Amino acid sequence: MATCINGGELQVRVVSRRLVQASDESLRPHVLAVSNLDLLPQSIQVSMICIYPNPPTSAGGFHDVVAAFAAGLPSLLNHFFPLADRIAVNPCSGLPEIHCYNQGAELVVGEADVALASLDYGRVGESIQKILLPYAGDVALSVQVDSFIQIILCAKASFFSCIFLT
Repeated sequence: MATCINGGELQVRVVSRRLVQASDESLRPHVLAVSNLDLLPQSIQVSMICIYPNPPTSAGGFHDVVAAFAAGLPSLLNHFFPLADRIAVNPCSGLPEIHCYNQGAELVVGEADVALASLDYGRVGESIQKILLPYAGDVALSVQVDSFIQIILCAKASFFSCIFLT
C-alpha cells in the first residue's frame, strides 16, 4: 500500500519498502568499533542524490530500473558489508559501533506526481528535504529510488558518515 510522506505540494508515495541483505554467506557476524578518525566528522546521516533521465520504454522503464537496483544491491553489500548493518551505541564506552549481522540495507521505491523541476533550487535545503523519505536512525544505508513525472528518475542514498572511514 502506498503512503504519502512530507505534506504540502510535493508528496512522495512509498510504493514499497524492504530490506536487502548481502548475498555472501561466508561473511561472519561481528561488531566493528569506529576509530578516532571516524569520530572527527561526527557520526551524521549523509544523503547523496543522483538524478537520471528515465530509460526509453524499449529499455524497460522504471520497474526494470528498480529490479536492477534490487539485483545489484546484495553484491554491493558484499564489498561494503557494514552498509548492511546497524549503528548502535556501545553501553560501556558510549561510542558508536557497527553491528555487522547482515540485517540488510533499506530499499525504498517511491512515486511523485510532480516534476522534479518544480522544486525551488534557490532554496535547495528545503526543496531536497521534500523528496527525502525518513528512515530509522540505526540503518546504515537507505537507498530510495523514485519516479517523477516528466521522465525523471531520482536515486538517493542516505548513510552514516562514519561507515566509509572505518
